[in-house]
Amino acid sequence: MFISRRIARPHPGKMDIVMERTARLVEILSRHGGKTRRSRVVAGAGAGEIHVYAQYDSMTAGTGANVAMMDDPEYKKLMADREADPAADIVGPEVFRSIWGTMDPADTVRMQRTYALQRSNMKAAIGLLEEIGTLVKNEPVSIMAGIPVLASRMDTMTVVYSFADMHAFGDGVDRIGMSPEFQDIVTRADDLGTLFESCVLRMIK
Repeated sequence: MFISRRIARPHPGKMDIVMERTARLVEILSRHGGKTRRSRVVAGAGAGEIHVYAQYDSMTAGTGANVAMMDDPEYKKLMADREADPAADIVGPEVFRSIWGTMDPADTVRMQRTYALQRSNMKAAIGLLEEIGTLVKNEPVSIMAGIPVLASRMDTMTVVYSFADMHAFGDGVDRIGMSPEFQDIVTRADDLGTLFESCVLRMIK
């Protein structure tokens, strides 16, 4: 599975425009086959950013959708509006691929934790993810890990924890994240890579 990510960092006083334009972008991406999600970063790195994700089963599906989108009149109009009246600094699209796990698309809150990780440590890192998966198998959380394919930084792995809502997220941190078992895994993960960024995103409906 491949996932594209676009980040909008709104200019002061321009959030309403960013919300309108990212909603249009979601419609365009969906029309061309992407399984889309729009979220606001509510805490941590990039707080206040708007993220737009599009998921594809293969790279071929993703590139085909991109080619079709370039000829879409609505997309051309969106890009023209952005050029005429910039409302945000835009990052992406960047592309990542899933290497472990799945997430519940109905969940509304996700925590992303990004590690600097050499590819030589990837197999061991997946082993730790398997331990986490066993630890939370009966808990209301789903987990996925991804690595960059086309991005500004390639030596990373992002682990995403997905929750039904903010209450479930808080409960998950208290009961699972702070447990001795989970903290032991986190400590061992530090031998493989360095956690350098974390944030919480809430889905925009």
